Amino acid sequence: MLVTGVTAGELLSSSHQNPPTMDTCIALHKYTSIEDEPRQMPVDAGAPFDRGDIILRSADNVDFRFHKLLLSLASSFFSNMFSLPQPGSLDDAADRTKYDLPIIPVTENSVVLRKLLSFCSPVYDTDVPVLEDLDIVMSVLDAADKYDMKRVGIFIVRMITAPRFLEKEPMRVFAIACRYRSEEETLVAARYMLRFAVWEPAYVSELDFISGSDFQRLVKFHASCGQAMTQLARHWSTYPLPSLDCKFCRKKGVSRLSVKEYQDSVIEALRIRPSVESLLNPEWIDSMVKRAGSCTGCRERAPRLLAEYVKEIDFPIMAIIVGIPLEIDFRQ
Repeated sequence: MLVTGVTAGELLSSSHQNPPTMDTCIALHKYTSIEDEPRQMPVDAGAPFDRGDIILRSADNVDFRFHKLLLSLASSFFSNMFSLPQPGSLDDAADRTKYDLPIIPVTENSVVLRKLLSFCSPVYDTDVPVLEDLDIVMSVLDAADKYDMKRVGIFIVRMITAPRFLEKEPMRVFAIACRYRSEEETLVAARYMLRFAVWEPAYVSELDFISGSDFQRLVKFHASCGQAMTQLARHWSTYPLPSLDCKFCRKKGVSRLSVKEYQDSVIEALRIRPSVESLLNPEWIDSMVKRAGSCTGCRERAPRLLAEYVKEIDFPIMAIIVGIPLEIDFRQ
């Protein structure tokens, strides 16, 4: 619903001439946020949003009852709003109240608002709201940022390194964590992305919200980790590579891959993708057994032997990676 007969400019101008009221803030929000078009009748959100002393009305006309105190503690935006002089009784009060409670229209839809308010609940850290995908994560984060809910934003960012997000969209996780300057989550995502070649991850829109400098440091981190894989040369005696041939192969003169060539091939694979996952790539395994001239039995055993081997070699590889800094300045 629009505020008829009043422009946004007039509302802003009057706020400079007269002390602002909560009614003025709500009117301006309604003017700038909600289009003048037919809308469905408001419906109640239901439990647990059926108690409180304020109503937040979503963009799709769902009313959420909530407590001013909880909103004030979670958001400096709402804390400041509630500290403003309260509106008096006007002729159109029925349009701005429900159950004798003031209504605050917001631009978020009911799905996002439900999750946002759930994070403002005192039990959100034990009964964590479900964030189904990163689109929902971004919508709730944007709302938390908009209403200056810093603790809510921090808590949500800590959730995005869950496997269901990281394994599906690691570049988005990196960009989101980096945007919100969350050091631990940014580093987790950067290390996860080492299993890809630097050119493989596709563009994601969240990259538009971080600086070119931050992205360049991600590329540099990847390159530094790859170059550092040469340090594995001193670990071959402790972690010898599994054999790709057998006595039969060697007796028949079929084996063509020397130990040195084998080791160099492993380091080259890790240079491009500095993760033990590189050694489990079926294409890489197939190319290695072909180079080794392995017999049928060796070819069948190679994936299983390498799968067992990566469990051992993972420790020295991670030790090398842990020593390489990401070099992003998280104080900005």
